[in-house]
Amino acid sequence: MIEFLSQILNGLVIGNVYALVAIGFALIFGVTNLINFAQGSLLMLGAFLSYTGILIGLPLVVAAVGSIAITTLLGMLIERVALRPLENAPFIAPLLSTLAITFMLDQAAEIIWTPEAHPFPSPLSDYSVVIGAAYLTGMDAAILVISLASMTALYFFLTRSWSGRALRAMSQDMDAVRQMGVNTERLRLLAFGLGAALAAVAGIMVAMYYQTVYPQMGIPFGLKGFAAALLGGLSSIPGAVVGGLLLGVLEALAVGYIGEGFRDMVAFGILLLILTFRPQGLLGNRRLDALGGSRGASGIMPSTSILIGQGGQPLPAVRGFSLSYKALALCLCLAAVVPVLPLSTYMVQVALVVIIFGLLAVGLTVLSGSAGIMYLGFSGFFGVGAYIAAILAKHGASADLALLAAAVGCALVAALVGLVAAGLTGHVVGLATLAVGVLLWLVMLNWTAVTGGPNGIFGIPRPSLSFLPDLPLTSVAAQYWLALALLVLSVVVLGRLLASPVGLCWRAIREDRVAAHAAGLPVRRYLITSFVIAGLCAGLAGGLYAFLHRFISPDSFRIDTSFLLIAIVVLGGLGNLTGALLGATALIVLPEVLRDTAEFRMILFGAILYLTLRFRPQGIAGVH
Repeated sequence: MIEFLSQILNGLVIGNVYALVAIGFALIFGVTNLINFAQGSLLMLGAFLSYTGILIGLPLVVAAVGSIAITTLLGMLIERVALRPLENAPFIAPLLSTLAITFMLDQAAEIIWTPEAHPFPSPLSDYSVVIGAAYLTGMDAAILVISLASMTALYFFLTRSWSGRALRAMSQDMDAVRQMGVNTERLRLLAFGLGAALAAVAGIMVAMYYQTVYPQMGIPFGLKGFAAALLGGLSSIPGAVVGGLLLGVLEALAVGYIGEGFRDMVAFGILLLILTFRPQGLLGNRRLDALGGSRGASGIMPSTSILIGQGGQPLPAVRGFSLSYKALALCLCLAAVVPVLPLSTYMVQVALVVIIFGLLAVGLTVLSGSAGIMYLGFSGFFGVGAYIAAILAKHGASADLALLAAAVGCALVAALVGLVAAGLTGHVVGLATLAVGVLLWLVMLNWTAVTGGPNGIFGIPRPSLSFLPDLPLTSVAAQYWLALALLVLSVVVLGRLLASPVGLCWRAIREDRVAAHAAGLPVRRYLITSFVIAGLCAGLAGGLYAFLHRFISPDSFRIDTSFLLIAIVVLGGLGNLTGALLGATALIVLPEVLRDTAEFRMILFGAILYLTLRFRPQGIAGVH
């Protein structure tokens, strides 16, 4: 019983931190109908700016106040520079834009403060407060006091001040507020500034609680804060508080009675369940079921198509570039000469990586571009394929058997995900697939008996093909030709599909899912088929990746790999096979050309994604 009470108290402490982050999400979403995924990065920056102030000799309180002020201004800058220009962009564009900002800020933090963890002072950790049979440290008590004080101050601001009441009115009826002459642009800035300030406070408390800061802390805490906001109701500030406290308690109980490895699984499992069965949350408004406001719930935003703008109208057509699938397959066949050219083995290996990511991009562009399912966690499928192939190869399977099993196994996982995701619309489908990607990564990280856990799998053999036993895959050239053959086969098969009535049905579902239903199309069946095809491609790519590197670990399949794949297909042009391959070539080769600036890789990808969304959302090759 004592242990149970201790876990509850610990959960309430960290739950208050989640609640502060969740309030920021709820505040911004309520006013702007936007999901600001940069909240996690602002949390991280708030902690690091405070850490820097302490390093230069400022007292902790002064450093914290300065950090909150700077982070508040940065939150306003994000709204002004990165989001306001996308007001008339596709519905998914602001979400992808804030993801781009997240990775850019996280990479910048690694460059400025190095990727390592840094100690953070916690002057109250040596004190304790006894509560019955359990106790709290002084830091725990301070977190409770600070978080409650912050929430109380926000409550009085929203209920007693003119600006606070205007923000609440904006969340209920934006048009009415504008007709009354209120400067809504200034209030949007205020909402983002308040959200950033709350994130900074949460970041400082996290740093003091764990007595450390590190650049990667933003994404997990940001996603958990978002899970808490969804749990309580993304449109409800009281719901965000309830969701944060409940999530903190559930996490603490999971750690205490199951194990530390299940802490994150609880958060992302809850996120997936809430998105699937009750996206409005425990206390949220049902008109926000699709996380797109009343428009999303009523069907004006039936998909996440990159072609559909905020006004519900298709974006203007632009001149693109696309080869027929036959011509594209022929061009790929010409690439078979690469290994016999006077190139180093390293250059051939880079070309092989381009083919592997081209195979991933081809699968993702069918799913996200043609079928309209913006899949934000695709690296999870990639990892499933890699681990299946690696495990079978370690047990003596031939290369073709290992690759076939990887493709089929990954397709089955994708089909299960598709059964759930095919019924979701609006932003929900993208957020649910992001949760799936993180959950698959957590399984790779924690299922040590099968995956090797954080250490991964070493010494993966490169077996021969069963029908060509005299052609071992020990050379990079042999692996290149095998990968190229699989890519050509995929392009031919998928090109025929996209040009067939199946492809037309996918695009009809992408443009207007409600109309497709009304026309009698079996929408769920077509969407699940697109998931299966994407899973097959990801499984093959994962197997090839495992054979190339002979070592895999969860680090290879983190969320930033999913981000790279999203950048590839958006840059190339959603639904365009030619664009998918051009995007893969550009974003894999470019960092190799700029090897001296490799640490800026994610900043480069983020900038490319944002600029594409801002100036050419149809992509380089155009959307098909």
